This record gives sequence, C-alpha cells and structure tokens, in this order.
Amino acid sequence: MIERKTERGCRRILAAGSTVLTAMAVAGATTAARGDGNNAYGHTKWYVNATAAAGGNGSATAPFNTLAQVQEASGPGDTIIVVPSPLSVPPLDGGIVLKVGQRLIGGGPPVVKFGAPLVSGGPPVVGSSGFSALPRITNTTAAGNSGDAVRLADDTDVENLVIAGPYRGAIYGQDVIGVNVRGNDISGFDTSGTAGFVVQPFYLESYAPGVANDVANGIPAGWAAILIDTANVSTAVSISNNYVHDGVCGDGIDIRGLNTGDISVQVNYNFITRLVQCGTVRTIEGIGTQVTGSSRLRATLFGNTEANTGSPGANMDSLFVNPAEAGTLIETIDHNVYMTGIGGASTNGFEYIVSNGGGTSQVTISNSFFRNNPGDMLEEFNRGENGSTATLILDHVVVEQTTISGGIPSYANPPGAATVPDNTGECLGIGSVGANDTTILQMIDSSFTGCDNNGIEVTNNHPSGDGVGNPHTIVLDINNSTINGSRFYNLWVNDVTPLTNLKVRVQDSDLSVSSSGVSVAFDQQPTGATASAVIDLGGGALGSDGKNCFFGGAIYDLEATRYNVAAENNWWGTAKGPQPGKVVESVPGYKIDASSPLRHAPPACNGEEPTR
Repeated sequence: MIERKTERGCRRILAAGSTVLTAMAVAGATTAARGDGNNAYGHTKWYVNATAAAGGNGSATAPFNTLAQVQEASGPGDTIIVVPSPLSVPPLDGGIVLKVGQRLIGGGPPVVKFGAPLVSGGPPVVGSSGFSALPRITNTTAAGNSGDAVRLADDTDVENLVIAGPYRGAIYGQDVIGVNVRGNDISGFDTSGTAGFVVQPFYLESYAPGVANDVANGIPAGWAAILIDTANVSTAVSISNNYVHDGVCGDGIDIRGLNTGDISVQVNYNFITRLVQCGTVRTIEGIGTQVTGSSRLRATLFGNTEANTGSPGANMDSLFVNPAEAGTLIETIDHNVYMTGIGGASTNGFEYIVSNGGGTSQVTISNSFFRNNPGDMLEEFNRGENGSTATLILDHVVVEQTTISGGIPSYANPPGAATVPDNTGECLGIGSVGANDTTILQMIDSSFTGCDNNGIEVTNNHPSGDGVGNPHTIVLDINNSTINGSRFYNLWVNDVTPLTNLKVRVQDSDLSVSSSGVSVAFDQQPTGATASAVIDLGGGALGSDGKNCFFGGAIYDLEATRYNVAAENNWWGTAKGPQPGKVVESVPGYKIDASSPLRHAPPACNGEEPTR
C-alpha cells in the first residue's frame, strides 16, 4: 500500500534514510582510515603537521610544517596526509593547490559521522566537536588561491579535513575532471563576503496584468564552501558526507555549468546548517545548481539535510535550481530533509527559477520532507524569455507548515491587498511568465498541510519585455495527493494575461477545507484569455476518475471564472453532492459539471489508498 498521509509518509521516508545513513557512516570510517597508516611511503606519500619542527622532509617521522612545503614537494598522483594537531595550535594556513591525481586526506578518525535522521530526534551528523586534535587547514588571506583553502585538479580527492575560516571558499574546482570531496567539516567560510553564485536575470511578476520588476543584473550570493565550475570540459563530480555549517557569508555547496561545460554530479549525505547572509550579498543558497551558455548539468542529490539555516531577514534558499540561457539542467532530489528556515519572506525550502533564455530543465523530488518555513516552501518559476521548459515532479513529498500569510489580491476570494504572488507563504508557488514557455507540475502521492497562505498557487502573467509572444502551456497533473486546510486556496489557477494551453487533471486527491476562502478555483481575469483549456477533475477529456474531496471551503468549495470544469464522481461532503452556493461559475456561458457525485467518501478523504 502506498502511504499517503503525513505521519505514515514521514515514517516511510525516514526509515529508508536512517538505513542508508548508518551504512554511510561505516563507509566514511573506512575511507578516512586509509590515510592513517605509519608505513614507509617513499616519495608518493607526504605528511604535514602544524606542530612539526622546521626542517622536516615530509615523511611520517619528520613531517613538513606548512602547506606551501608539501605543495612544492609533492607530485602528481601523490597522497598528502594532514596530521591532526591540538586545537590550541593554529591550523595550517595559506591554502594548497593540488596536482593531478593527488589525494589530500586528514589523518585520524572520521571528523564527520552520521547519526539519526533529524526529524526523529537527530542530529543527523556529528561534527568534529569533542576531539582534542584535528587535521585542520585554512587560508585566511587572499594572498594565495584567491583565498580558497583547497584548489582542486583533475582526479583529486579531498577527505576528512576540518576547514575553518577561509577568506573565500573551502574547496574550489574549475574545469576539473573526476573529483571527489567527502567527509569534511567546513565552517566559517567566505569571511571576505565575496560573491560567487549569481542568480541570473529574471522578471518578478505581480498580480497586475503585464507588470513585473525587471531584475536585470541578477542576484549575487556568497561564495560557497564547496564550489565546482565547469565551462569547457566534460566531467563527473562526487560531493558526499560533508558537514557544512556556520558560514560567515557563503553558500553551502554550489555546482555551476558555464559556457559549453558538461557535468554530472552526485551530492549525497551532506548536512548544511546555520548559513548566514552578510551585507555584501543578497541571497544565500544551501545547495545551488545552475547552467548558463549551452552547458549541461545532470545532478543527483540524495540523503541531504538542510536545517536551521539562514539569518534574520535573509533570502535563504536551501535548495536552489537556476537554469538560464540555453543550458540544460536535469536534477533528481531524493530523501531530502529540510527543517526550519530562518530569514525573510523570500526564504524557501526549494526554489526552481528559470531565468533569461530558453533552456530545458526538469527537477524530480521524491521521498522528501519539508517543514517550517517563513516564505514559500516550494517554488517553480518559469521566467525564461524564449520557449523555456520547466518540469517539476513531486513523488512522495511531504510539506508542512509555512509560517507567513502574505495574502491574496483584491480580485480574489476573499478580497485581499497583496500585490505580488511570490513569497507569500504558499506550500508551492508556480509562476508562468516568459514568452512561449511551458510549465509542468506532476504531483504524485504527496501531502501539503499547514499552508499558511495557499496550497498551490499558479499565476500566469507575462510582463512586457520578457520575450515576444504569450506563455504557451501550463500542465498540472495531481494524483493521489493531499492539499488540505490552507488559509485561502488549496489550488488556485489564476490566468492574468493570455495563455495558449491550460491542462489540469486531478484525481484521487483531498483538496478539502479552506479556513478563509475557496478550496479550489480556476480564474481567468478579463485581461487573460486561454486559447485552449481542459480542466478535468473527474469525467473529463484528460481521463480523470474523479474521487476527489471538495468541501469545507469557507466561501466556495469549487469556483471558476471563464473556464469550463469537469468535476464528476467526486465527494462534496454529503451524499447529496455540492451544497447550494458552494460550486460557482461566475460568468454565463461556462459550466462546472459536478454531476454524479459519490455517495460515500472516497479513500482520499480518510487516509486509505484510493482504488484504481
């Protein structure tokens, strides 16, 4: 039986995550131990120790005492061991540039170990606290490596280090092939406030037809603790088991495809917490992915946790996806846990924003949990300007508790005072903005509850300047899911400017109860015109079986303006069908077909698996 409701869904997600995290803890311990031997390694293994005496030769018995010495002496393919030193001794400073094939390893026991999943009592990771000696390095000035602690080369590994307080980033690679970064404890990075990741230009739409704020120069974020840039090569990268915490101004982990770069990346079992936005940057990303030019990025994120991250007033985006220009970005996020964002209204558990250009992208989130956020929890904003495609697939995703209500516009039910649809406290906000763009949502076996504004809000509003032509297509396919008890709309499609195609299919789902407004609504404003619209909530042209729950709206259970809606074979709270005045089509000539109501509540309303 597929588990649909929040409690059972969480148990399923966390049980799987706990098993894998335990296995990874064992694997991490084995990996770290490989660099902890005392054999004679000749000139292929080098040791460096912050407490060593001057004049060492880099051997286990006479280590170097600076990173500059070991960098100069070591050759391609060599292994460098950073010997743990007492916490009373300053870390090895100045940074290091690796050569092809080198391994940079912290000696001693693993500095990062995984524990219980956060939502079951955590913490999910134990960092280096409690050790009396640690393999520590840093780079506190910009005199070398632009202030980065480690500069990667092809086929290099960096593992089991404690990197604290670098001037810019902890680990950086540019056009490097086949690198691995694992099991490191990284903190205090980007003390300089250097910008790194820049969200590419886009239009920020409003509720007014054709009106948007042109963010022409993009939005700069801080330099990441771990940053990989790929512009001219094809590469595979692995970033795993890292504890990234207590940043000064930087992002957590960023992967950027630039120019013609082609990159495959695995980002697995990292724990990111307590990042801070400083005054010189305008946003902070926990894990950020981006493509520009004609680059291609395939990203797999598995088992990561982002928690208690951000700072007062921050624009904190824990998972950030930014396709732009002619790039292609395909991303899979599985077994992710996000809890307690800190910041202003633009704090998100997940933001997927297609910026300038006409690229292609798809993001799949599965078996994941998001709770407690002071902004929109999830966002899919297609703001490309030339036929971009954005597809978001949610499969077994649990969202709970957004904590702000930015309200709804004056033409909504009930009338509000909001002027923009973004960052108002939705569980999922969707924006269709750019010319000829296609925006797709597939939601399967997922649950949204505690949405303090709307559950899912879809706004189509093409501003002047964002390409020539109307947005092309919006597709929503919601199956076997719960979007329940939102403050205003559980599902609201709001067409403000002309749209070519609208397709909506919902079945076996609970969209009941709106505490202040309308459970479900499809509205075409007088300035909007949809050339082709098919809305199938049961018995319509898209093959929905119905068996949805529509009741408990404070004003309406189902409302439409200038749209025909098929809504057969659904449960309206009673065996008699919709209550009088609770299903409304406000414009003559259009119809909501709520015929053949179910005589009994379907499984979607009581937590059991719907029959198919």
